[in-house]
Amino acid sequence: MMIKVGTSGFSFPDWVGNIYPPDIKKGDVLEYYEKKPDFGITEINATYYTLLHRNLLSA
Repeated sequence: MMIKVGTSGFSFPDWVGNIYPPDIKKGDVLEYYEKKPDFGITEINATYYTLLHRNLLSA
């Protein structure tokens, strides 16, 4: 069994200077998070806000 560890998001302003470099641009945080070896996965909690359209679920 494999356990993946990630976070429930990636764009938290208080992470700048702690997780992200202090001079990172807002548009670059996802790419940086993706390459960071500490996090192998992130949750996209879109269903919390609305149900996904059937076309998105089969993609």
